[in-house]
Amino acid sequence: MLKEHSISVIFEHRVASVQREGTSIKSITLDFAPPDKVGCPVAQAKTRDARRVSAKVFIDCSYEGDLMARSGVSYTFGREARDTYGESLAGAQASMTVYDIDPYVKSGDPKSGLLPMLQDTQMQPEGSADKLTMGYGFRWKMVEDGERLPINPPEDYDPRTFELYRRGFQNKAKIDVGRRMRKLGEFEECGGRIHSVGAGNLARALLAPTNYGSNAGYPDGDYATRTRIWKAEQNFMAGMTHFLRTDPSVPAKLKELALKIGFQPGIFDETNGWPHQLYVREARRMKSAYVITQKDLAGEANPDDSIGLASYGVDEWPYATHAFNGKVALQGGFYSMLYLEEAHQGIYKIPYRAITPKSDECVNLLVPVCISASHIAMTSIRMEPVWMILGESAGVAAAMAVREKVSVQKVEYRELREKLLGLNQRLERPI
Repeated sequence: MLKEHSISVIFEHRVASVQREGTSIKSITLDFAPPDKVGCPVAQAKTRDARRVSAKVFIDCSYEGDLMARSGVSYTFGREARDTYGESLAGAQASMTVYDIDPYVKSGDPKSGLLPMLQDTQMQPEGSADKLTMGYGFRWKMVEDGERLPINPPEDYDPRTFELYRRGFQNKAKIDVGRRMRKLGEFEECGGRIHSVGAGNLARALLAPTNYGSNAGYPDGDYATRTRIWKAEQNFMAGMTHFLRTDPSVPAKLKELALKIGFQPGIFDETNGWPHQLYVREARRMKSAYVITQKDLAGEANPDDSIGLASYGVDEWPYATHAFNGKVALQGGFYSMLYLEEAHQGIYKIPYRAITPKSDECVNLLVPVCISASHIAMTSIRMEPVWMILGESAGVAAAMAVREKVSVQKVEYRELREKLLGLNQRLERPI
């Protein structure tokens, strides 16, 4: 398709600046930022090979929404309060799980400081807003047998870094077992109606290939900050693997598995088995004329400008690993399905207004990933098939805006709908 349509793909560049006239983007400047040998972006871009790209319409399909942010479009990140959009699931939560692990460098002495991997995060009142972000990680492919690419420890590996997990094993705190946050059959009220919490709400365990809370500065961070977080996530996973292989506290079954695994060759060979992309579950979210919320997920909203459907539960990952009453706790992280009448089936519409900025902010930009949504809604929208649907819809709308010489907000929805239906898009919930 790229050859057929003469599309040029620019690799290893990132948005440096945006050139605007009024509410219109005229061009963007891309800095050259090649990754290191294991795929981590560099902190400082190269001065050579910068590119300037001019276009009539731009689409920001990135996890981070850098083009959106640099274009002066309103956005947010973190968790809204419950009363911001009337969402029963929103805001800070009670600790998901509390582990019987002393959190201090010197046991029992808060003045000695926190163990590595713990954040100095205070629990906020339930339902209040904060700027915490779900844990990130990598989606690698591992194998236990046959040819494997090695998972080598970081050059500066220090076994003391993993004292938190060592104490967990020593205390038999079950840090490698997910726990249920909510019991099967528990009910909760949302918008005056009762919803059941689904059976699949197994919470995330403390022992995981993600250091929950270490990425809080990522969504609105500069490139140097993001590089530091990206590299820290790689070092955490590689160091954890080495810890599980070598530390005397590790249970035999876990140690045996850690000694077996390696990256599967043939997928990311050029980066030694590491995926090319950090898995960013959520970063910035645009604030536009329509904000998708829990009411949409629950089938209580019915926008008339649908450009695709989504169907998934509220899927949160922990936001912080912190000290709590002299123990270690995970903040947030649950899975919940909202059910209403049988016709709803958890399926909801994504409106065109949610991928278009406010018209007084930018008239030639579409944002199908960092979409206008609350945090609770984004925990469901963030599935890749949904972004693929929205990406196609954004492409069609952009082409229409160029052809008709109108702003993206002025694209005629009836014509857009016809074109999307012609591409076999499903725009209405099943009856």
